[in-house]
Amino acid sequence: MNQTDDAVLELIFNPDAQGVGFEAVAQSVQDKPVKTIDPEVLSKLKTMEQQAVDLAEKEDTEGALKILNQCIELEKDYASAYNNRAQIYRLRNENDKALDDLGQVIQLGEGQPKVLRQAYTQRAIIKRQQGDVHGSRADFEMGAKLGNPFAKNIAVGENPYAKMCNQIMMEVMGREINRAPACSSDEK
Repeated sequence: MNQTDDAVLELIFNPDAQGVGFEAVAQSVQDKPVKTIDPEVLSKLKTMEQQAVDLAEKEDTEGALKILNQCIELEKDYASAYNNRAQIYRLRNENDKALDDLGQVIQLGEGQPKVLRQAYTQRAIIKRQQGDVHGSRADFEMGAKLGNPFAKNIAVGENPYAKMCNQIMMEVMGREINRAPACSSDEK
């Protein structure tokens, strides 16, 4: 996908935004300062996170939560741990706790588009399950702008402008197909 495609998608997502596409959103996120974590601590946090993910994949959500809580105790500003803990909470149907953690990720995640796109998309899914259509759409759009492909598919599919655009394109294509002269065997 190139810059033109992103600009078209942005126009479909948000027709009032004057030229603010994926690159601009991602760049604005990357331009914000990221709290630096001591490299040794960061390495330990990543190892602990991987252990938590491994436990979650084995359906040991209790063990995964314990490790993620330890990560957060070790470094309160480590957005990725909150993101993973939110996912565990979602698996356990503890959506209020997941939403709290996702809000924390969005606050701490400045400068980290990969973490933010995951957080916005997770939050959008929960909001959709809770019937918050507008909140869900806004979060899917942010996840899409930050590069989450799942969020992009949902945002385009749910956007009323995108639906209208698709409908118009289908009508135009239908008219063109019906207007096209049929080839006779003499024309070949």
